[in-house]
Amino acid sequence: MAEQSFPAESSPERRILEMTAAGRRYVSDAGFFAARPHLEEIAQRALARTGCEPVGFLDVHGPALVRITVESTSDLPRTVRLEARPATAPFGLTGRELQVATCMAGGLTTPEIAAALGCSRRTAATHAEHVLGKSGLRSRAAVAAMITSLQAHTLPVPPEDLVLPPALAELLSAPVWAIPARSRPAMQAITVGLVYPTGASAGGSDQRPMRQGAQLALRELEQRGGVAGREVRSMAVEATPEVLPEAVGTLAEAGVDAVLLGNFHGATVPAAAARAGGAGAPVVHSMVAPGLAAAVDRDPHALGHVFQACADETAYLYGFLRTLRTLEDSGAWCPHGRRLALLLRRSTFNEMSAARLTRAVETAGWNLAMVESVDEQHAPWEVIARRLEDTNPAAVFLSILPEQALREFLAATVALRTRTLAYTAWAPTAPGFTERLGSLSQGLVWSTVVGVRETPQATAFAQRYRAAYGGDPGLGAAAVHYDLVRVLAAAWASVDRPWNHRAVQEHLRTVPYRGVAGVYSFSGPGQRGLACPDDTPDPSTAHHHLAYRIRDGRHHLIHD
Repeated sequence: MAEQSFPAESSPERRILEMTAAGRRYVSDAGFFAARPHLEEIAQRALARTGCEPVGFLDVHGPALVRITVESTSDLPRTVRLEARPATAPFGLTGRELQVATCMAGGLTTPEIAAALGCSRRTAATHAEHVLGKSGLRSRAAVAAMITSLQAHTLPVPPEDLVLPPALAELLSAPVWAIPARSRPAMQAITVGLVYPTGASAGGSDQRPMRQGAQLALRELEQRGGVAGREVRSMAVEATPEVLPEAVGTLAEAGVDAVLLGNFHGATVPAAAARAGGAGAPVVHSMVAPGLAAAVDRDPHALGHVFQACADETAYLYGFLRTLRTLEDSGAWCPHGRRLALLLRRSTFNEMSAARLTRAVETAGWNLAMVESVDEQHAPWEVIARRLEDTNPAAVFLSILPEQALREFLAATVALRTRTLAYTAWAPTAPGFTERLGSLSQGLVWSTVVGVRETPQATAFAQRYRAAYGGDPGLGAAAVHYDLVRVLAAAWASVDRPWNHRAVQEHLRTVPYRGVAGVYSFSGPGQRGLACPDDTPDPSTAHHHLAYRIRDGRHHLIHD
């Protein structure tokens, strides 16, 4: 017989069910196990058996072959962990042939196999011939040795008359442990309020990924049985900036345990966040307007429950200057002069100190030739492009702009950008950005103070996101709002009650959380996140400030 390995571990996909005498403790894929109730029954039998030796076998319930591993603790109260992974049959045997091989290994004759599997003797004999032919084996004893060595006993088969490995035989003969319908009084559920823009204010291409990222995190918490035994629910509302305070107030009155905000423009955000301050429910968001963290810093009594995921917009300017230096030092860019232009969005420009900006530019070895505030919704880009032509800067910095405004700027500056580097922030994180903008995005340099690097955690998140929504999550928004739900869940799991808002807030302030998009520490001014290296050189307490250049429709990391 040729040596044949059994690649049961070849797929990284796995589903896990953990159970105690009180019921399910953890389930990774509720739909998978709901479609296979016999696996939960096997876990219940494992609770009732006396031994604790691990048991492995194959399962052909349903269309796919699955390897099942069952392990249980020896200590009481016993915990059983059942793991299901996709499997490949040895020697190309079909699921039915594996069942027949299991019966052959168990000592059944051909008539007994036919009776056990509910088929004719001729069919059973044909299957047995296929088992011997495909495996290259010559006897039933050899089949038994193969099935045992590969742990390829395949269910379902009637176990009564079969000779099976002792641990598997004990598992299948153990009684089903009676799980009580309710072992303790139901605990109050945790409720998260989700507020995302609607109407014209929802025009940003990052809004849908934000919402979907949060919903994916909530769905996964539900599949895992909630947080510390508590169900996690959500209340979703949509709002324009004008009615945002009323929307948050409605959620606060409903007693939500936290509020997660999408990205809103306007001065109503601090007032809206304050509406949740009476109860103290944390409000978390990923907006970067400098005025938001500044408002929290000025009035921690009214806004101490507000937490900002990332550094504010002023960090982008420092990242811009650092990126120019990196490009110039590496020879990837040769500026035609030392003049820079800054186009800062009007909604945040007044919060920035012109003197501080000028000082930072001059310290970096540049001359500030043009500073202009722009209305990100209705900017006269053709006029601005002519001013830039007259100024002829080596590089132009744009604040965070909605994608449509950025498109209009890029279209108006095609000629200028043959000699002037264009640098912007955040908008290119949206899924499909380069596909939508096409050649206009070629050569664009951009950065984000909270984004996704290439890590195994990020890759796994992207796979789950695509499976859930059928699209790419992009490089920022979806992961950040997924993380913010998980940040809250970690805080709730650490306190005695999720509505102990003081304890939840203290956890958020003091315990960093490592998510898909980096580390959330809320230790910056105004309880905002930190950017590395702008705020701190320590990457264990900050998000990497990532900078990219777009070439041939792809985002190429310049530095972090």
